[in-house]
Amino acid sequence: MMDHPKMVLGIALRFYINGVLQGAGRRYVQYVNRASVIGLTLGTAALIMVVAVMNGFDRELQSRLLSVTPHLLVSGEIPREQLLSQDNVRQVQPYLSAEVLLLADQGGLLFRLQGLAPDDHQVTIMQAALQKGRWWTKQDAAPIILGAPLVERFGYRLGQSIPVALIKIDPETHRIQPRVSSFVLIGTYALGAETDQAIAITSLSALATVLNLSPTQRVHLKDPMAVQRVREDLISSGITPLSSWEHEFGAFFQAVQLEKLMMGLLLSVLIGLALISLSAGMRIVMLEKQQTIIILMTLGLTAKDCRYVFLIQSALLSVTGIAIGLLLGVLIASQLPALMAFIEDLTGFSIVTGSYFSDLPVDIRLWDTALIIISALLACACVMWRLVQSNFRLAQDPARTNSPPAGL
Repeated sequence: MMDHPKMVLGIALRFYINGVLQGAGRRYVQYVNRASVIGLTLGTAALIMVVAVMNGFDRELQSRLLSVTPHLLVSGEIPREQLLSQDNVRQVQPYLSAEVLLLADQGGLLFRLQGLAPDDHQVTIMQAALQKGRWWTKQDAAPIILGAPLVERFGYRLGQSIPVALIKIDPETHRIQPRVSSFVLIGTYALGAETDQAIAITSLSALATVLNLSPTQRVHLKDPMAVQRVREDLISSGITPLSSWEHEFGAFFQAVQLEKLMMGLLLSVLIGLALISLSAGMRIVMLEKQQTIIILMTLGLTAKDCRYVFLIQSALLSVTGIAIGLLLGVLIASQLPALMAFIEDLTGFSIVTGSYFSDLPVDIRLWDTALIIISALLACACVMWRLVQSNFRLAQDPARTNSPPAGL
């Protein structure tokens, strides 16, 4: 602990104010202090903004892809109540899907045909994404709703018969039995994701009739990212899931998380460079304040107190830079969609051109922001502690700590 805490805090605060705010003292010391604060500000703000954008893309991808993909599929023989009793399970509905080949003059296309129950959670999402046409009714024997890009690509019209080839495997001979069926196009949808070109939907009853199969059960989770834990819970209770969304998109979302981690590490270099600038600046400040510290020690301040003066000053510089970076990063990140829209109107350039996104997605998460701030503060604390301990030599020189220099 400090021997003279009030005096140490007062001197450290005076060094900080003179070096950053008031402009007293030598110019190069002011320049170094201000450059250190600006460096920490820019590094922290840039890291917060980029992580917020990466979180935005992650959120949008989860919303658009996993909302139309079964989180878990289990056998239709499992009691529905047993599945609903599991933690994190929101809904259980009958479900069917099949890989089918779209037959067209322009060439075939393989896509997934989903059969949805009336109360399925995906029905609400698809109805909101419906662009043209209508939703099916009980009177529709074989309805189909295609993604808008597919309809535009093949030139289909509402009410047109859409021939598709379904592949069925004979349970006795295990031979492939292709079968051509026709569905009537009653609507188009657009989710703004690659699923628009890979998924078509129809009623559960229509697909069950065509496939001559009993439906499986689709388990919709409250948190799709917890699918691994829910699957383990089901297995421990004697239920073996048929598949999960990880089989189709697991590698993709792992790549997104890895990209987010790599971007964070790369931008952490900015904070590292700011720390180098701060440590070099504090070394210069310690040299510049050498005579002042000798005078203070002559008046009764101990060597330990002198070290705390520089530690507190460096802590104030670090906290100032990181706090301004936090406010600036959160403010700019929250306004990034509007800012990018303004730039697009002004220059015609858009960073999301060619993607499924109409604007730049942003998701400022408290945990990620707190992790950035805490990591930056800990890094500054470690660097400054090591710097002051290794560069402060007054305490190691008895001749200078116990007696003032000649002529003072």
